[in-house]
Amino acid sequence: MPDRHGPMKTGRFKVEIDEVEVPGWRSVTIPGSSTEQGEYREGDEPDYEKKLWGQTTYDDLEMERGVKPGDTAIFDWRQDVIEGRVDNGRKEVAVILMDEEGQPQIRWEFQEAWVKEYNPPELDASADGDTATESITVAYDKMVRTEA
Repeated sequence: MPDRHGPMKTGRFKVEIDEVEVPGWRSVTIPGSSTEQGEYREGDEPDYEKKLWGQTTYDDLEMERGVKPGDTAIFDWRQDVIEGRVDNGRKEVAVILMDEEGQPQIRWEFQEAWVKEYNPPELDASADGDTATESITVAYDKMVRTEA
């Protein structure tokens, strides 16, 4: 019986790129954010600093998936960026976290996303049975979190 009141498990998720599900993802790191902190003192309270916030920045989206023969979608996306094809280089990415029954629960959307870094598989003849993976670092203009 699924635990409907506890925290979500991390292993059930799917990725959509331009509204098409792309299978085979091994891991996805949802970006965090941080906000700069500043201090100031008011003239009538020189002994106490007041805290105020500044600019907020977001980390990049990190994704890793198994390599499949004939599937060059991620590599091709990176090539679009390298070759300056803006219409193809920017995509909409969604990461959907699902419950134990496979129902979507939380959705993160990354708007105007593009592949900033591509890492092909690291090949090692002594690592018998390991999965060949490719990883990407994705930059984006805006991140939105919604309930699915």
